[in-house]
Amino acid sequence: MQIAIIAEYNPLHNGHAYQIEHLRRTFGEDACITVILGGIFSQRGEPYMAPPYIRAEAALAAGADLVLELPFPFSAAPASVFARAGVEIAAAIGADMLAFGSECGDIEALQTIRMRLDGDELQNKVAAYLKQPEYAAMGKTRVYALVYKELYGEDGAELPNDILAIEYLRAIERTGARLTPYTLRRVGDYQSGAGGFASATALRKGYAERGIEALRGEMPDAAYSIFAAAEKSGLFAPSIEKLASAVLLKLLETDPTAEIAFSGGGLLGRLRTAAASANSIAELTALAATKRYTDAEIARCLLCTLFSVGAADMDAPVRYTRLLAANAHGRQILALPHTIEILTKPSAYDRLTDAARAQYEKTFAAERAYALCLDGKYNHMRQSPHIE
Repeated sequence: MQIAIIAEYNPLHNGHAYQIEHLRRTFGEDACITVILGGIFSQRGEPYMAPPYIRAEAALAAGADLVLELPFPFSAAPASVFARAGVEIAAAIGADMLAFGSECGDIEALQTIRMRLDGDELQNKVAAYLKQPEYAAMGKTRVYALVYKELYGEDGAELPNDILAIEYLRAIERTGARLTPYTLRRVGDYQSGAGGFASATALRKGYAERGIEALRGEMPDAAYSIFAAAEKSGLFAPSIEKLASAVLLKLLETDPTAEIAFSGGGLLGRLRTAAASANSIAELTALAATKRYTDAEIARCLLCTLFSVGAADMDAPVRYTRLLAANAHGRQILALPHTIEILTKPSAYDRLTDAARAQYEKTFAAERAYALCLDGKYNHMRQSPHIE
C-alpha cells in the first residue's frame, strides 16, 4: 500500500510528524508513505524556508519513505492548482490513498461542503454578487464565504487545512484519480498552536522574532538538527527582497495585456504602476494592495510575471517530478511502473521528453532565483537526492 501526502513542510513540525506516525500506526510498517513536497516557492508566493532537498531530508527523518517534488510553478499556485497538481503526481506514481489534515477530520462533512460550493445555487448567487461593484471589490474568495454563510447558516471551509482538503477531494473527482481520501483532524488552534501543535505559520513568525531556537521542541530533534545545520550554512530563511530589482524591472518591461497567470482584474496593471516608484517588494506590495487582493495573490502574480508563467502553464498536466529523498522502502516504490517522468538528479534533465523538459526549465529558472535569495551558496544542479 502506498499513501501519498501533499505537503510544504515550511518548516516541518510536530504536527506533520504526528500525521506520519498516525498513518504508520494505522496502516502498518508495510505501507509506503510518499510525500509530494512543494519545491521552491510556496502557495503564498514566498520562497520556502529551506531548499527542497533539505526539507525532504527532514521528512525522511520524520518517518516518510519517499519524497518527490511538486515542481514550480504548481507549488506557487492557489489551493485549487496546488491540489490538482499534487493529486496528478500521486495518481501517476501509483498511490492508493491520499492522506491530509483538516480542521473537521470528517470526509463526509468535507464532501458536503465541496458539493455545496460546486452547486448551482451557490455559484449563481456568487456570480450575481460579483456583478455588483461593492462585492467585486471584496474579491472572489471573500464573496464565496459570505454567500455560503447566507445560504447555509454556517461557515464554509475558511481555515487553510479545510480549504486544501476540499480542493483535494475536488481534484480526485475531476481527474478521476483512483485515490482513497483519508483525513486526520488537526489538533489545536490553527494560528497559535494552543492545545495542539504549532502551525508552520506560527513557527515562521517565531523564527523571524527569535531565530532558530524558536523551532527547538516544535519539531522532531532530527529535523531541528537538519534545519539548524542549514541555517549555519546560510541555506535557511531566504529573503525575497534580494529579487526586488529583477521583479521591479520585469514588471516595467511587461506588456500590461500579457497573458500572465493570476494577473486578472487589473492586478498586473496596478503592479506595473506601483513598480514605477517602489524600491522594494514590500513597498510594491503596500502600494498595490487593496481589499480585493490578498498579499498572497500579489506575491503569486509577481512570481508569474518574473518567470513569464501563463495560465496555460498552470492548466497543463504535470509532466515530471524530481526525486528528493528515499529510503529502501521508497526505492522499491520507484522501481514499480509509473506514468510520470521522474528526474533522479538535475544534471539528467536532458533525458526528459520535450514536454517535461519545457516544464523543468521553469523550475530551473525559479531555483536559480531562489539561490539568489539565500545567504549561502546553493547550486541545485549539483544536488543529489538524499538516499538512506
